[in-house]
Amino acid sequence: VSTQSTGEYEIGCPPLSASANTDLLWESSTSPKVYRQDTKTHYTWRIQPLPYPLSNYKISVENNTIFVRTENKKYFKKLRIEDMDRFQFPLIVKFVNCAHANSTLMISYEKPKPVLQLEQAIYSELCKVKPIQDGDMESCKQQ
Repeated sequence: VSTQSTGEYEIGCPPLSASANTDLLWESSTSPKVYRQDTKTHYTWRIQPLPYPLSNYKISVENNTIFVRTENKKYFKKLRIEDMDRFQFPLIVKFVNCAHANSTLMISYEKPKPVLQLEQAIYSELCKVKPIQDGDMESCKQQ
């Protein structure tokens, strides 16, 4: 018996899992896919394939959501930043950047300073942790 997680992926993309035995309908392999790939300073999404030129896209921010629309009404997508929701920071349009190359629309949002400081503090704490070497059972004694 196996169990499958129905959780949402915040970063990266879920594995494709469609078989003729279990799923009768699944998404087309040619429909645009959204991948979130963050960097140290930006939240970043890649949407591909989107063949239209950059001038065809309208990027806006409404209700703490980034909206991606095309002028020809062929594509629409809502992008949320769960990290910003957790901190209750509002999204600001001037921090949104976009670029287009090789049928890929790249959208990025600059991380606010408090988020960068928190991530740096977490990273510095993780650097202090001493990893356990293979066979080092001294720290795992039973009582």
